[in-house]
Amino acid sequence: MIVEQRIYHLKPGAMHEFLRMYQDEGLPIQRDALGNLLGYFVAEIGELNRVVQLWGYDNFEDRGARRAALSANGAWRAFLGKAGHMVVRQESELLTPAPFSPIK
Repeated sequence: MIVEQRIYHLKPGAMHEFLRMYQDEGLPIQRDALGNLLGYFVAEIGELNRVVQLWGYDNFEDRGARRAALSANGAWRAFLGKAGHMVVRQESELLTPAPFSPIK
């Protein structure tokens, strides 16, 4: 298994609207395409105005196929057109669990 950590840095003041829009529109589309949402978090201390998503995949090829399907989805592209202006920057890391990790 691999875990993709995606961090979205939002414009100050955009958090509430972004979360509402993502929960109502973006999440159902992503969940259908990507499948295994491990967690969705909001930063409360430190660097603020960011959300963190953790998605689990069987392997790198599984991730690539699922992300390609998501990118080809017209509903997802429409969602990005509505929500994209709230995102200042984004980061993505692929993580491999250590042998003792509870997420395997």
